[in-house]
Amino acid sequence: MICIDSRQLFDGKAEGPSDAPIIVADMLRTPENIGSLIRIAANIGIKRVVSIENEPHRGSKIRKTACMAWDYVELISATPENYKEFIPSDYQLVALETSSISQNIFKSELPRKMALVVGNEMDGTRQELLQDCPMHVHIPMSGPATSMNVSHAACVALFEWVRQNL
Repeated sequence: MICIDSRQLFDGKAEGPSDAPIIVADMLRTPENIGSLIRIAANIGIKRVVSIENEPHRGSKIRKTACMAWDYVELISATPENYKEFIPSDYQLVALETSSISQNIFKSELPRKMALVVGNEMDGTRQELLQDCPMHVHIPMSGPATSMNVSHAACVALFEWVRQNL
């Protein structure tokens, strides 16, 4: 059996693509979910997570969940009024939300320059933010549970972006 250091498989890809997605987290309630999003971001080479919030979360819980990924991903606290300042103008907002206009993510062509919007754990993405998103995608589910944890859903969506674009 030949063993290989997994870092050799990804040599030269540690920085991630220059046009990697941005994660936009809309009013998440639990700091652990934000930490998980940071960790997923670092897995893919995403450099920025924008957290839209009314009041700051406890940074210690976010850092604990993010682990070493905290050193590689910028977490920006934004408000509903200023979040767009942190998203380049050539990026397209894509809502990960089941809606009347959402498409199956696996049958959709995700934009290369994507800001993935994920919503609050209980209420989803706010209507005002959904209106800013020209594209809505959902993850098809055939079982009796019709929702996923926000960080798990983001992981599925982001690795679909990786499959399509890298």
